[in-house]
Amino acid sequence: MNRDTRLIALALLFWGFGEGLFLYIQPLYIEQLGADPVQIGGLLSIAAVVRAATFLPAGILADRVPRKWLMVGGWIIGLIGVLSVGLARSWQSLIPGLLIYALSAYCIPVINAYLAHAVGGQHLARVFTTVFAGYAAGSVISPTVGGWLAEATSMSVVYFAAAALFAISMIAVTQVSAQPVYPQDRRKRGWRSLLNGRFLRFGAFVSLLFVAMYLGYPLASNFLKDTGGWSVANIGTLGSFQALGTALLSPLLGRLSDGSTGQPLRPESGDDSSSRTTEEDSPLGRAGGLLVGQGLVWISALILLLAGTFPILAGGYLLRGAYQGCRSLIQARGTTLGSEADRGLILGATETIIAAAQVFAPYAAGWLYASDPAYPLAASLVLIPIALLISVFGLRV
Repeated sequence: MNRDTRLIALALLFWGFGEGLFLYIQPLYIEQLGADPVQIGGLLSIAAVVRAATFLPAGILADRVPRKWLMVGGWIIGLIGVLSVGLARSWQSLIPGLLIYALSAYCIPVINAYLAHAVGGQHLARVFTTVFAGYAAGSVISPTVGGWLAEATSMSVVYFAAAALFAISMIAVTQVSAQPVYPQDRRKRGWRSLLNGRFLRFGAFVSLLFVAMYLGYPLASNFLKDTGGWSVANIGTLGSFQALGTALLSPLLGRLSDGSTGQPLRPESGDDSSSRTTEEDSPLGRAGGLLVGQGLVWISALILLLAGTFPILAGGYLLRGAYQGCRSLIQARGTTLGSEADRGLILGATETIIAAAQVFAPYAAGWLYASDPAYPLAASLVLIPIALLISVFGLRV
């Protein structure tokens, strides 16, 4: 962790605090504005489509223009979006703000590319999970605060409070160092990184993995409210436990996937990357943290489906925090599938695949929920073991 990675972690800390105020109760806000479960799922899917559409172009730009100012631009867009959502008076009028806010997600592959360069490509699993644990740490208290604030005032006030925190976060991003841009001739074969068998197999696995893990997410708050009668404040508090789980579990999963040596791999033919790390660094291999993370998400879905008491639900949400750790591990793995000069392209493509899964999952969850509120969680329980088996037997990409 150097000055730049600490500043990114600080910015994500404040962003996480702001986003945590509304993220876990946002489906309830959309419902309050008049949307039904299918419409809620559809809106979340549309937002995911916008996010998915930005990642690859953002990754390409991250290899061609200064990453620092790309990140600052994303922070500005996010600030505008959250203010627009707070001003909505119907679920239809919420759509523009929701989509503007979704655009700000393009920063994710840019941040990852920035971090990878900032640490010289070493110990990426630990770097990604540790820095993004800053986001989770900011979200530990804020969901509880957001739930309380929504009940004490209104959900619109929650979004305006988030905007103030986003402004502070943006100040931290403006303080990071600039990074060099690679000449065009270093990237002339970059697109081949996305068309080879290794990346295509990796992409297929990532699609399945994130559909499986995400199906139980979008309408979990509605499930708890509709079937368990839990209040908005209770659900906000559960979100705090999930953020705490991310903050605690992500660095642990990173260490399971990236041991202490961080020795570079011998480059493959035609690969000039120096950021590849040996699979032997971890006692469980490079998939070790991912295996554990998937198992924890599966247990959390089972708890949410069956538990009826708040302490047990809190434990389930704590384990749900492993989801974000798995996301960071997938990004760290993605950096090894191409050269350093094409790092933004690879990370943008990887994030696009994750986002595509999150486009499909909320919409599917909405239809499943309309049939039976338990179906999205049940579907996740069926699909995660399949992804686990592929992790064990087929992740050598």
